[in-house]
Amino acid sequence: MKSSNKLLLFALLYFFDLSGALSQTIESQSEGDLKERIQGDIGVAVYYQNSFTHTGESSTQILPYAYFDYDRFFARIDTFGFKTIPIGMGYLEIVGRYNQEGFTPKSSPYTLLNPRNLPVPLGLGTFQLTPYGAFFIYGFNDFNASKGGKMAEFTYAAEVKLPLSINIYPLIGFDYKDKKYVNYFYGITPAESQISGLSAYSSNGGISPYAALAVEVPLGPNWVINSYFKHKWLAPAITNSPLISGRYLDNIFISLDRHFE
Repeated sequence: MKSSNKLLLFALLYFFDLSGALSQTIESQSEGDLKERIQGDIGVAVYYQNSFTHTGESSTQILPYAYFDYDRFFARIDTFGFKTIPIGMGYLEIVGRYNQEGFTPKSSPYTLLNPRNLPVPLGLGTFQLTPYGAFFIYGFNDFNASKGGKMAEFTYAAEVKLPLSINIYPLIGFDYKDKKYVNYFYGITPAESQISGLSAYSSNGGISPYAALAVEVPLGPNWVINSYFKHKWLAPAITNSPLISGRYLDNIFISLDRHFE
């Protein structure tokens, strides 16, 4: 079994087998939490991402914001999917992700490289809401750009309630990208090296840890401001590439949203 598949399988089995509060069986999981109405936030956000490659620039975009459940369907900012069988304190989920990791080189000699097309990550995951916090576990296969590159992601989120109904959510986690995924986006083939003069580069997969903070500020019974900052320390397998200009990736957004109970 490939290492990326082992990582995802281990993570899923580990969290599904935890004792105590995390050991609810499928039979004990009620479907009463599935509602045929929207529960969560929908709005519009300004998103920012710093540039960490020599081939592009930082980006600022105005895009829709969605974090809600509707029956078995869910959207979690950049991740969306469908809940299947109950498991643990959540569901086994079919998941997809909106991922902008692709890029077209814009400056010489990087313009001589092939464009890195956008990935289409699809896979399985789970969201486990426990008395100790929330756990998000996802495993993806890229069905487009890297032609089978794999990524796994784990996130833990806690909740801190403040006065005036303000909530903050500290998050920590990591993602793992396998050799095929890393080399498609950040590798340089011998043919590209010969054309561009850049050193050829290939690597194994790598783990990138991150920390984040989300803040939720209500503006009345039906409106809320959500803000989010995420700092990721990129894996050496990525930062050692001649394409990379930085060692971290920052994602920031602020959104104005309609809240649905």
